[in-house]
This record gives sequence, C-alpha cells and structure tokens, in this order.
Amino acid sequence: MIRIHPLFVLCITAFVSAVALAEKPLPASAGVTAEVAALGYAREMPPGAPLGAAYLQLRNSGAHVRVLQQVELPAYPEARVELHTTQLVDGVSRMRPVKKLSVPAHGVLEMGPGATHLMVHGVRLMAGDRLELKLVFADGDVQQLVLPVLGLSEPPPTGMRAEKPEGHHHHHHHGHG
Repeated sequence: MIRIHPLFVLCITAFVSAVALAEKPLPASAGVTAEVAALGYAREMPPGAPLGAAYLQLRNSGAHVRVLQQVELPAYPEARVELHTTQLVDGVSRMRPVKKLSVPAHGVLEMGPGATHLMVHGVRLMAGDRLELKLVFADGDVQQLVLPVLGLSEPPPTGMRAEKPEGHHHHHHHGHG
C-alpha cells in the first residue's frame, strides 16, 4: 500500500488552486455581490418562423456595471442564444448581434420587441412551455432563470413594457448584413 504524506496533498492542492486562479483572474469587483434581479418571457414562434425571441428585464442593485456576456440553454445543449440589438437604418429596422450587454450600476436593462432582445436558435417555442436560461456574466457569475413562453397575443409579465401596437412595427431584416 502506498502512503501519501499529508503535506504532499496540501502542496498539490495549493498548486492546483494557484493554477486555477492564474487561468481565471479574480474580477475587480471580487467580494462585492452585485445582485441582478431578472424578469422576462419568451414569445411563441409564429408558424414557419425559424427563430424565437426572448426578452429580459435585468435590474442591477449593485454599485458596479454588470456585463451579460452569454446566455445558454441548459435543457438544449445543441441550441444557442444570441444577444441582439435592433437599429433603424434608412427607415428599416435591422437586427445586429452584439457580444455583450451592460446592465448599469443601480440601473435597468430592459429588452423588448424592436429593441434589445435574445434570439433563440434550435428550440421550438410554444405557448405554455417554459424556457430555462443560464445567464453568464463577464465576472464569472452565473444566474439561472426560467421564462414562460407566452402566446402571440398574451401581454408581457407585469412590470415589463408592453409591445408596440400592431400598426407601428417596422420591417425587420433578420440577416446580419
């Protein structure tokens, strides 16, 4: 039987911990818990639509900006979510992917149709379903969230802004060019 000295185990543990910390430096706000309260919903996909959309309201009660870097779909590892913004170009709304979204200190990032939103690829969103999201922030914090999938005519959850009335939509180009 091989006997391992406890000091050797302690040294190896310290070395592995040091390597892990070197690969992932502590964020500048380490030790500061900046809470982000999240509210949101996904919208049922119209017939024939290849992509779905989800909208979040992120409230940052902390004193530091929080940066949403990625959104994952734990129940659908083959699917993906893209962060998007919509810009008006020559009178036409064009969606553009973005790499990150900032939630201001003591502020709110409110997503909505025709504005900032999440594009959901690879999941058929149907009214009554629930969509589990994993929000990944730049400082390494992770937050789990489950969104209701609302029908096309259902209002957004209380506290989130209402969608634009039917006659006021701009033409959307889902391409990125």
